[in-house]
Amino acid sequence: MIELSHDPHSPQNRSLIPLSIVEGSEAPIAPVELMSFRALVSSKIRVVAPLLGFSLLFILGTALLAGYDRPLMAHKVAGAFNVGYLLVLLMYALSWAVACVYVYVANNRFDAWAAQAADDVGHRSRT
Repeated sequence: MIELSHDPHSPQNRSLIPLSIVEGSEAPIAPVELMSFRALVSSKIRVVAPLLGFSLLFILGTALLAGYDRPLMAHKVAGAFNVGYLLVLLMYALSWAVACVYVYVANNRFDAWAAQAADDVGHRSRT
């Protein structure tokens, strides 16, 4: 029988309790409560939200145009190349551009802040 107890101090969950709590000392701060971790998460939200939002709006707009404004999408740009094909190519270019921007920001900002957050967790666990 599986017991679904939520009591963290039950004998079954004894190994999940940090040693400092078991010994009666002060409870450690969870890594998600550190300011460096919160700064990392907020900076990721500030970067990812606009990139994702713009990408999704562009893709949704293209899909809506394809469904509701077929004459515009069929308008010839050059030869057999029409606006619909142009928007699809722009979607691919946008996807690559968003990926490149994210990788650049992740390598130059997020990794440093993640290392700082990990150092803060390491310093907290040693004290």
